[in-house]
Amino acid sequence: MSRKTTVKRWSMRLLASFLVVLTVSIGFAPLTGRVEAASSKVTQAQKKLKGIQDQLAATKSDRNKLANRQKKLTGELAYLENRSKEQRKVYDEALEQKELALETMVMYQQSYACALQDLDDKVAQYEQRIARMYEWNQKSVFEMLITSDDLASFFTTMRLMKIVADADEQALSDLEAASALAEELKQEAEESYEEMTQLVNEADAVLAEIKKEQALAKKQLSKLSNSLELTKQKQAQLERDKTSAERNLKAIKIEEEAKKKRASTKTTNIPSSRNALYVGTGKYIWPTPGSFWVTSHFGWRAKYGRFHYGTDIGCATGTRIVAMADGVVTYVGWPGSNYNWAYGKMIVINHYDGTQTRYGHLSAFNCHMGQKVKAGQVIGYTGNTGRSSGPHLHFEIRVNGKHVNPMNYFKRTR
Repeated sequence: MSRKTTVKRWSMRLLASFLVVLTVSIGFAPLTGRVEAASSKVTQAQKKLKGIQDQLAATKSDRNKLANRQKKLTGELAYLENRSKEQRKVYDEALEQKELALETMVMYQQSYACALQDLDDKVAQYEQRIARMYEWNQKSVFEMLITSDDLASFFTTMRLMKIVADADEQALSDLEAASALAEELKQEAEESYEEMTQLVNEADAVLAEIKKEQALAKKQLSKLSNSLELTKQKQAQLERDKTSAERNLKAIKIEEEAKKKRASTKTTNIPSSRNALYVGTGKYIWPTPGSFWVTSHFGWRAKYGRFHYGTDIGCATGTRIVAMADGVVTYVGWPGSNYNWAYGKMIVINHYDGTQTRYGHLSAFNCHMGQKVKAGQVIGYTGNTGRSSGPHLHFEIRVNGKHVNPMNYFKRTR
């Protein structure tokens, strides 16, 4: 072998080694970039979750403060209600005493008026008798004696005049005393009525103040109850946001781990079956972007002795799964009575053209029942749940309830 030939061979070997290194480097570069991007997503998701947790803690604290204030106001309102009842009793008693005092005052006023009338009548009678007696007194004792029938009659007349005079004076004295007493009682009754009126007014003022405080407390309590209800709703929403953020963070971490795993195991020596590339026909999108290794096709499985109603796509746990087309999510979760447990965690989407797609053996979800999704929107992540021999996506398409070959909706470009 000539030296020239030997040098040429070594040059070719060095060139081949360089090309291998270059190919591997090129293969790893985008993966490394994606891993760094995923790490940034984790940081952002953690930051968002932390913000929600802080808001939730503050909201819980506000709710506790509002609840304590509500409890205190409820106690104050109960106290005011009891006080109002007691004050109402005081007011009613004072009003009753006022009415009694009014009756007493009216009675004494009437008694006083009667006493004055009696006194006036007696004074008039007394004046008449005084006038007659004055006329008698104008006569001499001798005239009275000679006009009398006898001496006994004379003395009787003199004695009767004195008795009448004394009696009139006593009657007048008694009437004056009765009038004075009636006036005194009338004044006392009027004073008592004024006092009772004052008590009623004071009791009424206190009662009005209590009612004012009650109205204010009720208004504050109503406003506080509304604030508490809004805080409860805010807390409930933050709880939902927290759960969603936790799920999102978990999904991003799963995706990051999967990308790291793919980056660490990436080689240029990939079997040709994994190097295939599929694209959707028309409006359809391949469910696992970047992962095209079909490990099991639609059709009869001789090895297992049963029909396989979908297409299995091999990929690492945490690989993103996207909706094949626009539609509405009709099921998310573990299979219930309507689905076979073998699916594991699954998603079902009804598309607007009557097509239904199913995604099985998932590890996590990124959608919820009733959600409207767009073609290419991330809905979940691959896994190994249910009856599965390794991480992959079980992908089914049904039209009017009948299974069809999913690969009819895609074409291989390489």
